[in-house]
Amino acid sequence: MKLQAPIDAFVYNPAIRYRPYEYMGLALAGMDVLRRANTYRPKLYCVPDDFNQPIPAYETVEHQIRVTPNSYVWGLLLNQYSLADGGPGWAVIAGANVWLQITDSCNGLVYFADFARGTAMQTLKGTPTDQRWQHHPHVLTQPRLVLEPGLLAVELANDSAVNLRCQLVIFTAEPCERYIPEQR
Repeated sequence: MKLQAPIDAFVYNPAIRYRPYEYMGLALAGMDVLRRANTYRPKLYCVPDDFNQPIPAYETVEHQIRVTPNSYVWGLLLNQYSLADGGPGWAVIAGANVWLQITDSCNGLVYFADFARGTAMQTLKGTPTDQRWQHHPHVLTQPRLVLEPGLLAVELANDSAVNLRCQLVIFTAEPCERYIPEQR
């Protein structure tokens, strides 16, 4: 019996292009079991909560976030912001000055062998007038299980001589409780 391809948020999201022999298609194939599970729901975590909180020059800022235990981290998206030239607000720029490390507080395992450059978790494929590609997450090769107590230590480092603003979005699949009616 051949399994049907799952219809989920990965296929419905027009920002995620599925091409079978490219990285996105292969990464999604590695998450097939998680995509077919009906006891998980998507949840996003933003670090820091307020992107107006700057990272000082040549400093590292650590944030600790509480994730529901037994969740899976499946993707990351990091954006760096700067005031738009002549524009009314913030613009997304290449995160070349941001470095990132995530550590699971339960077992001390790190997500990357060393700090990862922010541009690795960013997709600036849009044009200044068409920004719909900004929300394309970097999909991990395998989802990472977050064990008890469900704490992730996120370190964001700035290697430039000026303060910068950035925000990391952590995409997770969170277990949800199944409702089982009482037997009478």
